Amino acid sequence: MAKIGILGGSFHPFHNGHLALGQYCLDKKLVSEVWFIPTGVSYLKSGQKMLSGEERLRLVNLAIKERPKMKALDIEIRRPGNTYTVDTFRELRKEYPQHEFYYIIGADCLFSMEDWYHAEELFHVCNLLVARRDGKSRSEMRNKARELKNRFHANVHLLEFREMEISSTIIRQRIKEEKSISDLVPVELAKEIKKKGYFKE
Repeated sequence: MAKIGILGGSFHPFHNGHLALGQYCLDKKLVSEVWFIPTGVSYLKSGQKMLSGEERLRLVNLAIKERPKMKALDIEIRRPGNTYTVDTFRELRKEYPQHEFYYIIGADCLFSMEDWYHAEELFHVCNLLVARRDGKSRSEMRNKARELKNRFHANVHLLEFREMEISSTIIRQRIKEEKSISDLVPVELAKEIKKKGYFKE
């Protein structure tokens, strides 16, 4: 049974933080592959103008093309209506029953997942690999992990991944200010974003 890491997000745009977190999980042998899944229509980000799912998927594929243990799936962008994480894991488990799935998230998600759609089922269908984010302390994360284990029997593994000062919001702001993003995204991605004129508005 292969252990597959699932890393989702709007990827608007995909950046070095996403790449580094996925590679960390591979290097530590927590998973054997990392699958990136760009969100479709997220009920959490309704009203926010984004690149199309196809464009965001293409940018992810461009960023990981030299990394054979990584791939991007269109499972959410081809699903009509709102995107719910539990539906994605239902579909993954149905299509790949031979795999075990690990949901790679930041600490912000750890503290909000219990309020997500069908959260109790979500905790049952995947394991959690949680990286520090938003300045959450290790003790806060340990306490939350313990709480979720007691309430939902959640399997939570806290990562020693170093929090990175990088976000898609920062990248979009730099582009609007006509500043370089070469230190924040893979080289090929920076070229493509500039070529297409993405995020200038």
